[in-house]
Amino acid sequence: MPSAPTGHVAVLAPLPAEAVSPHVPDGIEVKTIGVDGNAVEIARGAAFCVADWSSTHRVEAGVVEALAPTCRLVQMPAVGLDGVDVGACRAAGIPVANCAGMNAIGVAEWIVWALLSTFRGFVHADRAMHAGRWEQFGHARFELRGKVVGLVGMGDIARETAIRLRPFGCELRYWTRTRRPAEFEAAHGLAYRPVDDLFQEADALVLAVALTDDTRHLVDAGVLSQLKPTAVVVNAARGEVWDEAAVAEALREGRLHGAATDVYAVEPAPPRHPLHGIDTAVLTPHVAGASVESVVAITGRVWENLRRVYAGEDPLGLV
Repeated sequence: MPSAPTGHVAVLAPLPAEAVSPHVPDGIEVKTIGVDGNAVEIARGAAFCVADWSSTHRVEAGVVEALAPTCRLVQMPAVGLDGVDVGACRAAGIPVANCAGMNAIGVAEWIVWALLSTFRGFVHADRAMHAGRWEQFGHARFELRGKVVGLVGMGDIARETAIRLRPFGCELRYWTRTRRPAEFEAAHGLAYRPVDDLFQEADALVLAVALTDDTRHLVDAGVLSQLKPTAVVVNAARGEVWDEAAVAEALREGRLHGAATDVYAVEPAPPRHPLHGIDTAVLTPHVAGASVESVVAITGRVWENLRRVYAGEDPLGLV
């Protein structure tokens, strides 16, 4: 069993010290950072690092070097790791953990809502009512029943989404870099398709894949031109998995029935975001996984791993 460390807790995430301090052993300091703070200074000498899910303060280069002599764990209080250079951490001997699967149900529920909202135009109808307009006609409204839903990625979120879409009578197809076993496909009613075929066949495209160099702008103008004009695209992955400007153009030109996203290439999304002001775009501020249940599970994992590190125990959820 490794010895218990004595270094401080470096909090790069947008969390106040009072949210972290109750979970820290006596005598251990908590150092937090503001928007304009110096992450390298906060990281130097830390035994435990709470990474920033917003990627404002990334764990890479100088931060990794500052952490390397003392850090026992970089903990991402979320699923995505695009704010952490995992390779650099491994090379420096720093373990990395995330909270994979802990918000999957919350995000899957958001995806189902987003599909219904975009196909049926419910959000637009709500906006019209609040503006004093009674708009029953003028917008095509499609049922989810019978639609071919193409899931891009097949991690925890996509799996939970498939479970929730089957009762709607959807035809579920998917693509991922590593095809799942036949038993998994049969159990979840899934059919594997090459990615280009999936784009052409889908009535709804759900993005639930990790952001990598291979998936950045996976859905671009060329892909959007392959989709049916009655199709919708839902992004529950990362903002850079699709080309935001190309999606906005397709919506404005009527080449896409609707789109929904909870994630943006820059967060918070800028006031003049390409998708702002488009009636057929459904936008939420990265809250899909922020249910009370998900937050409790994620924070519970972070505090448990903090306890484990300072007790000299092995952390959970290593990547």
